[in-house]
Amino acid sequence: MTGTDDLRGREYAALMDQARDLERTAQWTWTGTAIAATVLLSSAISARSAGLMLPVVLCTAFGYYANLRTRRRSRLVAGYVQEFFETDRTGAQWHTRLAHLAAAGTQDNSDWMPLVLSNLVTLTAVVLGWVFAEGSSRGDLMGGFTTMTGVAFAVHSIVESMRSAQIRESTDWSQFKTPEREAASTDERRFGTGR
Repeated sequence: MTGTDDLRGREYAALMDQARDLERTAQWTWTGTAIAATVLLSSAISARSAGLMLPVVLCTAFGYYANLRTRRRSRLVAGYVQEFFETDRTGAQWHTRLAHLAAAGTQDNSDWMPLVLSNLVTLTAVVLGWVFAEGSSRGDLMGGFTTMTGVAFAVHSIVESMRSAQIRESTDWSQFKTPEREAASTDERRFGTGR
């Protein structure tokens, strides 16, 4: 075992840890904000307030986007590990085998579930915002704000989910397969050109 193999093994372990931490962060962020949005929704229902529906939509949007960003980062790390570390058949093959399993037709609902649940909570908040609008002070205004925010979030979240699916399908680390080299310092370039 050479020194570069040991360094390569450490980098692989660090990248796998990073991918695992990112997945865990995505899951906990989504779960925490889903619980917070549910608590906000239940308190808004008990208060029968249209104004308290807006924080429900905002909390749901925050959780969805935090989940989306960490999932994208995790996929980026996983694709890198798959391309640069798992191409030879001698070492670990977790991401490669996972990609083959997904290509074989196994559905992965982990991306669409936060989208569906977020939009369901948002739709519920919008509908209840209008149901409680008449009994609240400035209820029509708050119902309108909740509706505008909910529609904006729903459209943007669907577009971002479709974009995320396209990114996942088109990300190809193999185009960066050229070996890495150290760049020549400016002193070496200057002496090499005679300046």
